[in-house]
Amino acid sequence: MMHFTLRQLKYFVAAVEQDSIAEASRQLHISQPSISVAIKNLEEAFNQPLFVRHHAQGVSLTAGGGRIYEKAKELLRLSQELEQDSRAENGNVSGTIAIGCFESAAPLYMPKLVAGFKSLYPEVSIQLYDGEQHELMHGLHRGRFDLAFLYDLELGTTIHKQALNAPHKPYALLPVEHPLAQQPSVTLQALSQEPMILLDAVPSRSYFMDIFTEKGYAPVVAYSSPSIEMVRCMVGQGLGFSVLVTRPCTQMTYDGKLLAHLEIEDDMPASTLVMAHLRNNQPSRATRLFMEYCSSVELTPPGAAAPAIEAEREAYCPA
Repeated sequence: MMHFTLRQLKYFVAAVEQDSIAEASRQLHISQPSISVAIKNLEEAFNQPLFVRHHAQGVSLTAGGGRIYEKAKELLRLSQELEQDSRAENGNVSGTIAIGCFESAAPLYMPKLVAGFKSLYPEVSIQLYDGEQHELMHGLHRGRFDLAFLYDLELGTTIHKQALNAPHKPYALLPVEHPLAQQPSVTLQALSQEPMILLDAVPSRSYFMDIFTEKGYAPVVAYSSPSIEMVRCMVGQGLGFSVLVTRPCTQMTYDGKLLAHLEIEDDMPASTLVMAHLRNNQPSRATRLFMEYCSSVELTPPGAAAPAIEAEREAYCPA
């Protein structure tokens, strides 16, 4: 009779998703020998090798290991769901949700969402990760994330997505002293005459360039960075303009320069932030509740006028 445990399956799945027993050990805070023994016991139970070991280069699945990996993930999901449903019957919602978020949006939205949700469901543990779109998609497909917050661009048909109440129309970012910043809005044609500071993260890079090239404009990229705050600081120093979707709630950069946020007059494709999970993976009860909560929260910055320039300068850069 075949004997194996859920713990062994958990160690096996972690090793698959981290491509390394050493990385799985660090993630689970379990010794490497314990994970190695668990996998060896599984291989004996299933009477087949699950991994090909590569010296100093981690592990990769065998064909049989790949089939067992998919079934192990489903078994662990059902086990977690059974535990959560049992707790829910007693009025408690618990469990762990692993969430990945696009790196430029993560600091603006995730702390607010997590804090609000935890006030309602304190027994749910949330693990947060941020990264670029391809990293989040890889994490979803490898089972690292239960849920990912990313932009609705090139997601494919294997992803179920649900829109969030967040800004989706690009806006222009300029130094507050720039001549174009003295008006309430600006055109892509006017911007294309200025040097551009590009948010160099996938898929933002191609999206922001495409909104110009599809209109026949070709702005010159003077500088680029994957960091939204670096982009904002470069603009604040007068090195060019940028186009962003994420709207921080302050006009001031890290280094004390003031920015102007201008609406763009041209029609452009939206860049919608969505919650996403694999279509063939039924979210756990805790994940579904988190999705419902996030859908109910308004993430657009308040519509009130921005604070007076001198007041904000004094608040952030006291003498």
